[in-house]
Amino acid sequence: MSPRRRTRHRGSVIRPRRLGVRAKIWLTLGPRTLFGDGKADLLDLVEELGSLRRAAARMEMSYRYAWGLLRELERSAGFAFLEHRGGGRRGRLRLSARGRRFVDAYRSFRAPLDVLVRRRFRRAFGR
Repeated sequence: MSPRRRTRHRGSVIRPRRLGVRAKIWLTLGPRTLFGDGKADLLDLVEELGSLRRAAARMEMSYRYAWGLLRELERSAGFAFLEHRGGGRRGRLRLSARGRRFVDAYRSFRAPLDVLVRRRFRRAFGR
């Protein structure tokens, strides 16, 4: 039996040794997904690297796909998430003030949910 399939008993619960939990949360606009961890991570990387192209490459996605995500996000939200810092359109990109507030609000909304999910997981699976 492979290590992933081995189980151990704790009470009456049987589980794989490396069983963990992750939850996905999305902000939606009607039936469409507007925002989640992926877009938040992309925007944080743009802020860090100053470039959508480099941020997309770091996340192993095409620039065109990342640009499309950002364009759809900005169109749906009704404001720009990114702005150029110095140097006109060739300057480094950074989060706009509204973009930063939005990402920060999402992260502060998301963090306690992660804690709750882990707590519920431990109760259910004894970890």
